[in-house]
Amino acid sequence: MKRLWLLLSASTLVGGMLACSDEGPYFKNKVNEVMMDHIAKRYGSPHKVEELEGNQTRWTYFKRSSGTVGFSGIAREEACQAFALTFDRHNILRDWQQVKC
Repeated sequence: MKRLWLLLSASTLVGGMLACSDEGPYFKNKVNEVMMDHIAKRYGSPHKVEELEGNQTRWTYFKRSSGTVGFSGIAREEACQAFALTFDRHNILRDWQQVKC
């Protein structure tokens, strides 16, 4: 029984890591072709929205791992990833960056 529990836990952990790591390649392959509404359907509402110069909009999604959080309630940087997506005035993804939280 203990072995089954360990196997299930390990497969869940590996599956979670793979599921969380697909954003970079996804965004890289979708620059200049995917629109805001498609991103919103896939990832939900952005955590942060900024209006930029030149009629551009930046959406930021934060992804925190299940790592330990300190007493301050702030996750360590390595336990947090952020993806900043820049859209043009036609709502087309023009750039993306992985940034510090």
